[in-house]
Amino acid sequence: MKQQVYTGTATWRKGFSALLFCAGACAADAQAFSINYTFSGISSTQESYFIAAKNFWESAITGYRPGVALAAVSVNASAIAIDGLNEILGQAGPVASTVVSGFTYVTQGVMQFDIPDIQPMIDAGVFGEVVRHEMAHVLGFGTLWEKNGLFNSAVPGRYTGAYALQTYRAEFNRPFDSWVPVETTGGPGTAESHWAESNFGLNPTGVVDAAGRDFRGELMTGWLNSPSFVSQTTVASFQDLGYSVNLSAVPEVGPAAMLLMGLPLVAAIASARRRYPTALPTAAGANTPMA
Repeated sequence: MKQQVYTGTATWRKGFSALLFCAGACAADAQAFSINYTFSGISSTQESYFIAAKNFWESAITGYRPGVALAAVSVNASAIAIDGLNEILGQAGPVASTVVSGFTYVTQGVMQFDIPDIQPMIDAGVFGEVVRHEMAHVLGFGTLWEKNGLFNSAVPGRYTGAYALQTYRAEFNRPFDSWVPVETTGGPGTAESHWAESNFGLNPTGVVDAAGRDFRGELMTGWLNSPSFVSQTTVASFQDLGYSVNLSAVPEVGPAAMLLMGLPLVAAIASARRRYPTALPTAAGANTPMA
């Protein structure tokens, strides 16, 4: 297995087919999946948000494909001084990967949050969701799509991974769609690495699941809307990335309330393209930009 190391800073800013997830003997053959943290400058109270994100993703991603033997994903989570209050809140993404059986898997990642912004996020009730969102980017959501042939930046706005697409068609009653819509606005780091919204998250998309939830509330869109939820489409996208998954592990995420200042529109993209952090004006109300 050839290890790939990324250079530069990784910045962040219902009826389903039984074929959609590995079960039974297949699950028994799959290598277990786990996330290991090292913390720096993170208080014990703040650590709880990272542990909650770890527990969620370990329940949704159950292992690797049979025959893929990898150790845990190592994530360095830290609180550092970036640029002061209300500007760039943090940066996260994969920093090393390996190619096994045709899939590019993350092996190491970083999650860094600006020290003065952490408590305001906690006070606003959104820090847990932001950590969960960013952890998905570390694991490959949006950041390893192109490396794994799931997205082509030359044809923007179209995620074509088979498992997520099949799940999306059923979950959101879109049986004739040929792709899952990917964000094309918002600038570097939001465009091409999140599910699509409408008018920067201000308007409903009209794509609604059986529970009546509009797609703009999905956690992995480019803007945080309240209340947010993790769709089975998002979980299935990790099967496209070479993992075995548990679609039934998806809970409904509680409301993310109030105000969150200027999340940066940046995310690590595992390709030759480089993403740069971009500060936003203060965002209030229902739509908050997500990296």
